[in-house]
Amino acid sequence: MRTKPHPNFGPVSPLLAAAICCLACLVPGCTGPDGGGDIFADLIEPLIPPSPSQVARQAFNVYDADVRRRSVAQLSSSYFGHEEPYVKMYRLLIDDQDPTVRAACAHALGRHGTTQDAPTLTALLKDETGFVRWEAAKALQKIHHTDAVGPLMQAMSDDEDADVRLAAAAALGQYPTKPVFNALVGALTDHNFGVVQTAKVSLTQLTGQDLGSDGGPWLDFAAADPGRLFTAQKQYTYMPYQKPPGKFKKIKFWDQPEVVHPQPPVGLRPAAIEESGA
Repeated sequence: MRTKPHPNFGPVSPLLAAAICCLACLVPGCTGPDGGGDIFADLIEPLIPPSPSQVARQAFNVYDADVRRRSVAQLSSSYFGHEEPYVKMYRLLIDDQDPTVRAACAHALGRHGTTQDAPTLTALLKDETGFVRWEAAKALQKIHHTDAVGPLMQAMSDDEDADVRLAAAAALGQYPTKPVFNALVGALTDHNFGVVQTAKVSLTQLTGQDLGSDGGPWLDFAAADPGRLFTAQKQYTYMPYQKPPGKFKKIKFWDQPEVVHPQPPVGLRPAAIEESGA
């Protein structure tokens, strides 16, 4: 049975290949000023994408960080990006000297990693580059591991980048502990509106209550009955990435778009499953 090709790596039909060859002969200048194929190659590159093995090899291009980053992004967004050889590659390249490659690998592990990747991602919360820390915090929204709690709380309170603090506040919404509750209440005083609102959403997620963005009512609620603080906790989920439709996909308006449903993080089973003992 043939596997459906991913749009980034799909084969080119013989008819299209013949048309491209004719174009090379008919369009002036396609062969380049010196008779080479540079200009023509630039024209057809989007039509004949590289194979998965070629992209994987490009991920180890020691001379060009942009090539490595693009390769990781291409592979992680493909339908086979979750396969073990590619996940191993994300783990191997996450210590790359270039921050854009580290960020791409953190993003990839958030989509395809397991709980064993949590320590690596929590370490990236101390990265010197803000967007790397941001990708790590977002990835930890999709991977549940108790060792991530302390680093996430620290990132939410101390990181200079508001986007990192916001992403950490969102990730903490899956951990029903009193220290997390207190840290989220403290984040309600953040000077960034987005961080405050995200902390409020996480508090609502953990407690089932909607007490606004002022810390007083939350503290009063916790003090009233500490033993029942998390009894109304809601199931924590995140919305998986859905690749935007390309031009050809938009033309095929009759195709039904793929439905993407919220998912619980890796390592966190739904409450109904936990209660059933499955």
